[in-house]
Amino acid sequence: MLNRLRVKTKIHLPIVIVAMFALAVGSYSLYALNSNLLLGHVSKVQALVESAVSIAAENHKLAETGVLTQAEAQTRARNAIRAMVFDDGSRVFAFDRDGVRVVSNKLYDEGTKATSRQTVSMIDHALAGGGITYYNGARVLRGVETHSVPKAAWSQFFEPWGWVIASAVYLDDVNRAFWFNLVELVAFLGVCGVIVMVLANAIIRNLTEPLSDLTASMRELATGNTRIRISGTGRGDEIGEMAGAMVTFLDHEKQRHALQAQLRDLAYTDSLTGLANRVKFYDLLSESIDQAVQSGNKCALMILDLDRFKAVNDNLGHLAGDRILVEFSRRLEKVIGDRGSIGRQSGDEFFVILNDISDVSEAAEVARAILVESLVPIDLDGRPTPIAASIGIAFGPDDSETQSTLYRFADMALYEAKLAGGGCIRHYSQEMSEKAEKRFEMEALIKEGLLADEFIAHFQAKVDLKTGRVAGAEALCRWHSSKGTIGPVDFIPVAEETGLIVEIGSRMLLQACTLAAKCNNRSVTPFVVAVNVSPKQLHDTRFLATLDRCLSASNCHPSWIELEITESLLLSDLTETVQLLEMIAGRGVLITIDDFGTGYSAMSYLSRFPIKCLKIDQSFVRDMIPDRQKEILVTAILAMARGLGLKTVAEGVETDDVARRLSALNCDYGQGYFWHRPAPAQEFMEKLKSDMAA
Repeated sequence: MLNRLRVKTKIHLPIVIVAMFALAVGSYSLYALNSNLLLGHVSKVQALVESAVSIAAENHKLAETGVLTQAEAQTRARNAIRAMVFDDGSRVFAFDRDGVRVVSNKLYDEGTKATSRQTVSMIDHALAGGGITYYNGARVLRGVETHSVPKAAWSQFFEPWGWVIASAVYLDDVNRAFWFNLVELVAFLGVCGVIVMVLANAIIRNLTEPLSDLTASMRELATGNTRIRISGTGRGDEIGEMAGAMVTFLDHEKQRHALQAQLRDLAYTDSLTGLANRVKFYDLLSESIDQAVQSGNKCALMILDLDRFKAVNDNLGHLAGDRILVEFSRRLEKVIGDRGSIGRQSGDEFFVILNDISDVSEAAEVARAILVESLVPIDLDGRPTPIAASIGIAFGPDDSETQSTLYRFADMALYEAKLAGGGCIRHYSQEMSEKAEKRFEMEALIKEGLLADEFIAHFQAKVDLKTGRVAGAEALCRWHSSKGTIGPVDFIPVAEETGLIVEIGSRMLLQACTLAAKCNNRSVTPFVVAVNVSPKQLHDTRFLATLDRCLSASNCHPSWIELEITESLLLSDLTETVQLLEMIAGRGVLITIDDFGTGYSAMSYLSRFPIKCLKIDQSFVRDMIPDRQKEILVTAILAMARGLGLKTVAEGVETDDVARRLSALNCDYGQGYFWHRPAPAQEFMEKLKSDMAA
């Protein structure tokens, strides 16, 4: 109960209780004082009456002894009693049993009968042994008569003569004394009360004001406001101790808020570049879209990706890669300025949000400026390192008012920029969504095709250009789905993107090993079957185990299998790639560079890899007869391969003239429709047998 009371009330409560107790004691004292005064007056008249009774008794005794007659004794007693007077003028008087006045201060009243109620009461009290009668009567003092003055009379019976002897006293002085004392008490209690209340309020203010200040400070602190001043720290009492504890708590809160601010910065800031991170990105994009909707303008979302960053990062190291990311961030800040927000999504992917633009051309202009900046090589310890960026752009709210959808659209545009070769800008269009939908559908179909085992290897012969005999074959993936035949150009990119190429490639590898084992069963010279291996498949951690499993399951000797890899693989993590290819070559498996000449500049890496053969891309071979420039390129590739001790294969041979020209240029093998179209394993085996029989 007390815990619910405020401090002010708790202090006032005992004061009120003490005041009430003092008032009760004072009231009782006044009552006792009044009673004592009253009893004192009654005692006086009682003593006077008893004196009068004694006078009557003495005179009666004189009459009894014969000294006086009864009449003389009574007369003498009357005179004596009549002469008895109080200081205030009160006298003794007497009645007989019937109320006839025997003694009165007025002689003419003696012998008359008093019939008032107080007379009857006095007679009754006297006959009962003596008692007090209270009544109001008139009073003449200094010639002034006052009516209804309170009086008290003591009456006593003197039986020998049958007299009721009484005397009355005025009580107005008792009342005056009572009221005087009451006023004194009230004044005293009032003064004491005022003094106590003043002191109590001073104490209360001294206690409650700092407590109220501390409470207000605590409430402010609870709202997160640490810019407050704690009062009362200089006090030496418990409140001072509380204030000191509050100061300590405030210091802890300031430290906690500072730590929370740091954590917020860490939560919303990219630790490497200092830009906004992926978490902050969605807040910024949502704000930008809302602003564009309210203003009736647009906002632009750009998703940027550094081209070939992984290759640079793998070859030069992660520290160099981090320096590139930091430098590119500074360039973005320089281009964007206060026109929008920039941040880093992850890896080498950045975002730019342009706020409140009126036309798409503004975003295009900014994107071109970013491309220009990205083309400037970055100096890494005196080594100029070229970089480039691909940019996808989507506009809100035109393309979408939803942040996740707008990001997806910008990412689609970036994907198209990457497909276009990188270093370019693509704006989102509805066609991109349709293409993406088709990719999703294709992914689902590929998964169904894998479950139904619809991916079959078709084999195309590889011919020795000197002898004209079939020396090997290449396994080409073909898909005969439930919806019809689907060409590699349609499903291979989707399989690469989704990682399903790993499973497809594993099946092609097993079928190639199986065919190689069959063809070499009775062959004198090795019959080598080539199979394409994608970079994603090759870098799969299970690839070597898959290769060993396929060789073992088909009883295929490693030298009968040739893995065709692309030039782009040589530009990835150099050390890891060299180690991987050496482990493959260490098993006896041959390694060929496929589509040679279409990559960036892999020639400088050839001597570092365990490569046995170069496969010249068909784009050079097919038109080399009419196109002199392509023939020169083919001649240069063949000369370089011979210098490095590498075998060569020309793909895309479709005419006898091209086959003869390649043979004249000392190309080792040819492959193309001029000799064989790709066919399933059984059909290829039958075709191979017929050719060998011929």
